[in-house]
Amino acid sequence: MNTISEDELVILKKWLENPDNQSILESYVKNYHDLNMALLKDNVDEAYEKVIGHIEKKEKPVRKLVPNWIRYSAAVVIGIGLMVQYYYSGKSDTTLVPKDDVITLELDNGTIQTINTGQSKVVKNAEGNIVGKQEQDQIDYAEANSVKELVYNTLSLPKGKTFRIMLSDGTAVNMNAGSSLRFPVNFASNESRRVFLTGEAYFDVTKDKERPFIVNLGNLEVEVLGTEFNVSSYSEDSNIEVVLVEGAVHLNTKGELEENPIALSPGQRGSYSRDSENIKIDTVNTNIYTSWMQGHLVFRELTFDQILRKLERHYNIEILNTNTELGKVVFNASFNDVKIEEVLSFFNDTHKIEYEIDNNKVIIK
Repeated sequence: MNTISEDELVILKKWLENPDNQSILESYVKNYHDLNMALLKDNVDEAYEKVIGHIEKKEKPVRKLVPNWIRYSAAVVIGIGLMVQYYYSGKSDTTLVPKDDVITLELDNGTIQTINTGQSKVVKNAEGNIVGKQEQDQIDYAEANSVKELVYNTLSLPKGKTFRIMLSDGTAVNMNAGSSLRFPVNFASNESRRVFLTGEAYFDVTKDKERPFIVNLGNLEVEVLGTEFNVSSYSEDSNIEVVLVEGAVHLNTKGELEENPIALSPGQRGSYSRDSENIKIDTVNTNIYTSWMQGHLVFRELTFDQILRKLERHYNIEILNTNTELGKVVFNASFNDVKIEEVLSFFNDTHKIEYEIDNNKVIIK
């Protein structure tokens, strides 16, 4: 029996109304949080006796206040740390809860809609005409071909969420966390297809020799006819990275469009330095740069501070690194769709990197 009945829960709640009892339980939850559920399932009595034994050493009257049934409920409480969190209104210092911000879509008239990935809806323009349809975590603008004027929508993702958009020409864009894409509801028939990106996205561009597809990244533009490539252009990063998977792309710096484009071949990465405004070309494993679409995290030759920024974006959490020297150390690591706690435990176990969680913030020591 590893459960607590409703009647026992009422008794436990009443017992915890006493501030002294709350302090006692909180203290020993913190001290013995290592009693995990695997241990508890096999030996509840041993876990209970271990904790109660320490309580008795310092608080002799406590056992008189605790009935026999609490050997199970107390063990479970200690194992998962939920009861203390519950009674303190979710203010546990050791619980990390990623934020759950909303995806927004700004229409051409300035109206902002929220996107719920658990629902389906239609997207209408200012005239009330349907221009797009949302199904779960994707919006399709295939029905926007009837729109004649060049008007823009802007899709903005918070940290911690990804989304997919099908543009009116059939181009698919997978957007990563913390990104924003400004795009025409329908592309003009006689002009280049231009979109504006901040953040990261993977483009699978529909071929159209008459209308090149251009991704504007501020001081850099990526020009293609039809291809697949990944772009990472977060404002806090010192470099803009373009990784070509298939086809061919041209990289143009601001003011040099169509004059001196730099061409990429499949498997190459073009890195644009925001400081020097130079572009460096090298050959890479493209899977490393596209694995985020499967929820994976792959870090190759990144400083610890760079990794922390990516973790903040991926999980929508706040991380403070107080160890400046550690922030400069270069790491390699890979994680396959795991929780943030597992990532932190990895760095703690393998690299002895200590951290604590305080007020829903990760603090690296």
